[in-house]
Amino acid sequence: MDDTDASDGAGYVDAATIALRFASVELGPSQETGVVTVPGEDTVTPRQLRDVMGCLVTGVCVVTAVADGEDVAMTVNSVTSVSLDPPLVLVCVARTARFHRAVTESTTWGLSILDGDAVEVSTRFSRPGRPRGGEFEALAHHRGAVTGVALVDGSCAYLECRTEVVHPGGDHSIVVGRVLSATHSAASERPLVYHRGAYRWLR
Repeated sequence: MDDTDASDGAGYVDAATIALRFASVELGPSQETGVVTVPGEDTVTPRQLRDVMGCLVTGVCVVTAVADGEDVAMTVNSVTSVSLDPPLVLVCVARTARFHRAVTESTTWGLSILDGDAVEVSTRFSRPGRPRGGEFEALAHHRGAVTGVALVDGSCAYLECRTEVVHPGGDHSIVVGRVLSATHSAASERPLVYHRGAYRWLR
């Protein structure tokens, strides 16, 4: 992995430091903090785009792969379904993230869609500068039946994917994967969501 990267992709979790800024509040009307205007395509700053896109409520996932024989993971919230037939999903990963090499070079990867109780898990995998190796040693997890990648126990749902194509997307790579297995838990009713720089929960 690239030792020059200090962020470990934490900056990608819509905005920057999902792990360091969260609030245990119910998702409801939020207090308006100001209107951001976007004057034109050549003058939009990363901060402006981050603030505007932060208004979009997203789920929180942990994407996992294997690199150099070790499990690696990163918290992400830019995940979406691409196609139902064939079954395709995508995840966007910052090119500067240490995880970038793992997911783009690996043929398979997994997604755990986190439950509302998994704030600590999300924080673990979005913390910048965390030690490498052994990230799953103290974390309850299981292996995907198809790919063998690590999946976080207690999540709302799980996907196992095989990379179909990787597209350039500015300072990120858009990794499109064919879904090889998809399961979900009927018991999970409170997924973890993210909005305006904070964790939220559905009522």
